[in-house]
Amino acid sequence: MGSMPKNQELVSDRISALPSEVLCHILSFLPTNYAVRTTVLSKRWKNIWTSVPNLYFCDDDYPEVNDFTAFVNQVLDFHDLSRIQKFHLHCDDDYFEHPPVDRWIHAAIERKVVELDLCVHHSEPDQNFELPQNIFKCETLKVLKLQFHFIARPPTSKCFPNLKFLNVDIHHPDVDSVEKVLSYFPVLEDLVIGGFLDDYDVESLDINISAPELKTLVLSIETENFDEDFKLCTNSPKLEFLDVRLYGLSNFSLSINENSVVKANIDLPYEEQPSGESADVEDIHQYAEQHDRAIAIFKDICNVKYLSLSAHNLEGDLPAFDNLNQLKLVLFDCDYWRFLTKLLQRSPNLEHLVFEHKVQRSYSYSTPIPAGSLISGAFVDCYKEFVKCSECNEEDFEHEFYPPEIVPVSLSSHLKTITVNRYKGTRYEVQLVKYLLKNGEVLNKMTISTEVTSDEQKKALFEEFLLFQRGSKTCEVEMQF
Repeated sequence: MGSMPKNQELVSDRISALPSEVLCHILSFLPTNYAVRTTVLSKRWKNIWTSVPNLYFCDDDYPEVNDFTAFVNQVLDFHDLSRIQKFHLHCDDDYFEHPPVDRWIHAAIERKVVELDLCVHHSEPDQNFELPQNIFKCETLKVLKLQFHFIARPPTSKCFPNLKFLNVDIHHPDVDSVEKVLSYFPVLEDLVIGGFLDDYDVESLDINISAPELKTLVLSIETENFDEDFKLCTNSPKLEFLDVRLYGLSNFSLSINENSVVKANIDLPYEEQPSGESADVEDIHQYAEQHDRAIAIFKDICNVKYLSLSAHNLEGDLPAFDNLNQLKLVLFDCDYWRFLTKLLQRSPNLEHLVFEHKVQRSYSYSTPIPAGSLISGAFVDCYKEFVKCSECNEEDFEHEFYPPEIVPVSLSSHLKTITVNRYKGTRYEVQLVKYLLKNGEVLNKMTISTEVTSDEQKKALFEEFLLFQRGSKTCEVEMQF
């Protein structure tokens, strides 16, 4: 065999000459089965992996149960650290009948694990993995991630004494376990609850969280045919950031027993308002309840400074957002501007506004655009089809903007920047933008982001905006194509 080139040998020697601590740090980013394979590189690497503080086990690379079980057992037998920083275990339903899973978790806890990531999945919804009792008492555990099916029987007191971060992914949940696990955390700072629910799962969920040190709460739930109640109440006086994303979950209620939230991201489910002769009484009642619950959420977060909201038009009394400085809106209704102007009226100190209108449309390619009904001249070529709004079945470009009788204080005295995303140039959009420019007396900048592509359309749009009256002499308009 030929000798190794000198430059290649030099590189190899440099890597092997690195301190063991550095090599361990490099290997800590690899799945454990890859880290173990480095033993074949040279004698220098033979035992390096045994001191790696992070262990990642996933059965995807092991088609046979016995092979994966043997590998994990051998790693834990040869691993020579008294402490494990991260222990990551993802395995499928074949391991429910294998006691080693409990033993592996116990081994990690004995070695003072700091971060524990468990995903034990079963194909049958009624089969769950029971969490070992020593998880709840582990004093070194600061980060815990639980995915898929689990049963928990925590002790009545002194659970998770030092847990700072918890991520729970709910799939076919055991209701009693979820409600107990999420009940009390003495020092928890970040809580993430995610997952998927369907009508097979549960009749209802009622979660009451007591976490005096909680700063961040994220709730992201998707559902399919789940019409039961999902209630979440939190007693967290230090809560600063709230992120709620609900997809298809209509019967949701949130109660926050404090006004400490500074930043909130709220993505509420879109439900078309029942109307007409075909409207069912029960549907109307359910829509009204959902509406009231949404308003209740706003009342709980009325002291926020930063709000990102994706929702449909909400009627009724909104709370005053006296501290709101930045607002990002994604609205769906064809008359979304009603809710926009309402929020401007209820946010007297707002300085920065970003909004975007998303609406479903139906297209009829055989019908021409009615004469005299065209939208702004820059968008004539964009509307070669006859476009209808799926909500009211009217021509999208026929919707009108009706300004409020009194200009909101936020617009006349505080708004400094406005960004309009996905601008389409419909009649009501043009009217709304003209209104904002005219009455924004301290406005510094308006940014219009549109999907116009042709140079002719870009020029027409730019020239059109030059003609709009501006209430602020220092306001500049930036077009983004």
